[in-house]
Amino acid sequence: MTVAIIYVRQSRHRDYERTASPEVQRQGCEQLSAVARCDRVEVFEDLDASGGGTRKRRGYLALVERIASGDVSVVAAYDQSRTFRNTADALAFYALIERHPEIEVGFVHGRFDRSPAGEFTYTTLAAAHAMERRMTAEKMRDAVRFRAAKGEMVGQVPAGYKRDKSGEVSIDEPTADLVKRIFRDYASGRYGVRQIARTLNEGHTLLPSAKTAWRGDTIAQLLGNVAYVGKTYSESRRHRRGSLITGTWQPIIDAETWDAVQRLLLMRRNSGQSLTRQLPNRYVFEKLLRCTCGRKLHAQSTKGVRYYRCPGTDAADVCRHLVREDRLLPWADDLFVRLERLQPRSFAQGVASNRLTSTVNAETLVSIDSRIARLGQRFEWGHIDQTQYQLEWTRLQSLRQQFANQTQRRQRVQLSGVRDAWLKGDAVTRRDLLSTLFDEMDVARGQIVAVKPRSDRVREVAELVDRAYSSSAASPPKSLLGVGREGFEPPQLSRVVYSHLSSPMPSRPTKEQ
Repeated sequence: MTVAIIYVRQSRHRDYERTASPEVQRQGCEQLSAVARCDRVEVFEDLDASGGGTRKRRGYLALVERIASGDVSVVAAYDQSRTFRNTADALAFYALIERHPEIEVGFVHGRFDRSPAGEFTYTTLAAAHAMERRMTAEKMRDAVRFRAAKGEMVGQVPAGYKRDKSGEVSIDEPTADLVKRIFRDYASGRYGVRQIARTLNEGHTLLPSAKTAWRGDTIAQLLGNVAYVGKTYSESRRHRRGSLITGTWQPIIDAETWDAVQRLLLMRRNSGQSLTRQLPNRYVFEKLLRCTCGRKLHAQSTKGVRYYRCPGTDAADVCRHLVREDRLLPWADDLFVRLERLQPRSFAQGVASNRLTSTVNAETLVSIDSRIARLGQRFEWGHIDQTQYQLEWTRLQSLRQQFANQTQRRQRVQLSGVRDAWLKGDAVTRRDLLSTLFDEMDVARGQIVAVKPRSDRVREVAELVDRAYSSSAASPPKSLLGVGREGFEPPQLSRVVYSHLSSPMPSRPTKEQ
């Protein structure tokens, strides 16, 4: 049984573009003699898809897979431009067809030829179609900018507006009422963007075209859209480029409400701006905390108070884990005080030994490098053959790597003055200290319940923390290593659990959002 494949593609249809409709393309391909001779016809479509690339064209990708599976006799399209408007993709398709000489390719307008002259013609047309696409895109951009400069609404209309077939923009009253409600709630000052989003989701109040639930950033984007006050930008409303001008459509939001909303947005956006300029990383536990649901906690600041919030907003399982930074700091204070206590007796000597060993190792590395250089000279002079050179070079490189690893391990964690560095350091310094030891920290019930040592120093961090808490007579630990020490092998250690803190952690904030 013979199979014919028809490929149909059409970009977004516009009144001023004269393009063949999908029905015309399909009928034209079915009338080709090569297609009519086949027993079965399969149609692959990409509608509202540009020919500039193939990554988002599911129909074309499925067509390629169908060709690779075999049992295809004919591939048909309306013309070459329907398949590609990109030279590289066109050549890749030609190479694919070259690997399947049994497949016949047919166009309603034009022809496909495997001869050298046909390949040249195909390549030339592909370049011409690519040039036409780019030139058309430039013309369209110029047309859009011209319309934007006249105050017309270009691009997708915001929620609350609708566009008819003639291009006229008018107010969509049901959706406009929802937009007005969002502006009023935010202008009152009693609600933030996340609270508004949560309320709308709980009431199942979504936009007709919405594909996902409301999010805080979606509400913020809506509140900042100048289209609702009847304004636009002379170059691009989406990117806010150009001068702010009056649009040709009716506003939904009055000027007084708009100004009140913008003042609140600006005030809340700049609440911690001065601190941000001083400290690029304002949060001590930023990107280190993980919620019980598995998500990383996001750092935020509200009226000068720093929080860590779980970003989970799934309608089926809303996670509202919120913890203040000042509730977590006592745990870290206690940890670094314990680490400092190791230093006066046993650890101070270890630090000095590490420094001495590092100096000796550095001198050794220089000596090994000199021996490797001399070995290369002996080989170039012909004093040793290639086999001797390879054996000795491998041995010296292995020896050098061992000393380099020892030096790196010795210098890995230096705790001299760690207590003062933590207690007197700023947020950036504190965050660096924590990230020197840990990759992640689990948060539950407003406290840190487990940590994950850094992957490149798992055993060292585990032993260090174990010693710090084992040296405390107030609460001798039974186990620091998860579910117990039985069968524990340090290289496989993944998480250290602190269930033995001498003082309980403060509870989570009473008001969670």
